[in-house]
Amino acid sequence: MNYNLEIQKILLKVEGLKSLEDKIVALKEAIQLADQHNDIDWGFDLRLDLIRQERNTSRCNESFPAFAWILHTSDANEDYFDESEFLWEYKWMYCSAYRSALIPLDEIEKIGEDLKRRLVKNGYSTRAYYNVLTGLAFHLRDYDLAKTYIDAANSELVDDMSNCPACELDTEVELLLFQGKLEEAIVKAQDLIHKKLTCYSMPFQTFCSLTYYSWLAGDAAGAEKYFNKAIEEYEAHDQYDSSVGYSMGLLMSYMNAINHPETWSFFERIATWDIEAEDIHRYNFARYMLPIMKQGGNRALQLSPQLPYYKESGFYNLDDLYTHFKQQATAFAERFDARNQNTNYTTEIAAL
Repeated sequence: MNYNLEIQKILLKVEGLKSLEDKIVALKEAIQLADQHNDIDWGFDLRLDLIRQERNTSRCNESFPAFAWILHTSDANEDYFDESEFLWEYKWMYCSAYRSALIPLDEIEKIGEDLKRRLVKNGYSTRAYYNVLTGLAFHLRDYDLAKTYIDAANSELVDDMSNCPACELDTEVELLLFQGKLEEAIVKAQDLIHKKLTCYSMPFQTFCSLTYYSWLAGDAAGAEKYFNKAIEEYEAHDQYDSSVGYSMGLLMSYMNAINHPETWSFFERIATWDIEAEDIHRYNFARYMLPIMKQGGNRALQLSPQLPYYKESGFYNLDDLYTHFKQQATAFAERFDARNQNTNYTTEIAAL
């Protein structure tokens, strides 16, 4: 069979697959066929498909090598590919870079500068560049710097590479929450709360944050209100995947605090999101599970055998799970602090 037909046959199969793992295996098979025949057009398109499959998950196992190939092939064949086709993915790869504790800050800076250069080269403003820099500042827990980047983004033109209006507004709400300005955050979030601005994960993630920070501030009524809104969004969008893991951690923290009856069923649903996730997602998952496991005792849970703490019996000692997540959170905290040259993450874990 002609390899073009074989690739098209694989792509048809991918459309019918539900499992992310199965889709990635199939796409890698198609990529191998394209590479065997030195077909850079197929190689380019298939790798973009692969990256887009991983983009809305907590993982980034295949995307780095795929994107490195795209950049190299595009640069080696100047003006053959339209860089605009992969600049959105470049934004995601930049964020994945700082979410890995293995990539040095100076390398992340170089990636950011290259992204900025390509945005300008292709006629875009630097708004998208400042969008992703804001995410890095949040990661570094440098909220003054984040405000500087948000202001810089807002001074630039909106274009096709900018974050969507809902995500940009949520970022401003998150900053206010991180700064302890709950009332200002609620005022700022009105267009999200009333769903004037929405996207795939908004306002679900906004409601999760408002729930958590209202609870921290002692506003039980507010926390309950936003929790109910978050659950309403969650139930209306049953296709949420592991890309919203951080928000689910916030939600579960609140559920645990009020002894919500579905706390453990939520844990059973999202426990596998930790498997092969990016470093920051594994840190966040462990961080928010620690208070839940701290209550101790034993519990029957239906968990995947892929999990390192899986018990065939189905019965789990929560002290053992606490130890597991404490070790995981501490390990990633130490790696991030070493890379980020501060003590922010280990300080967070010590406070739990």
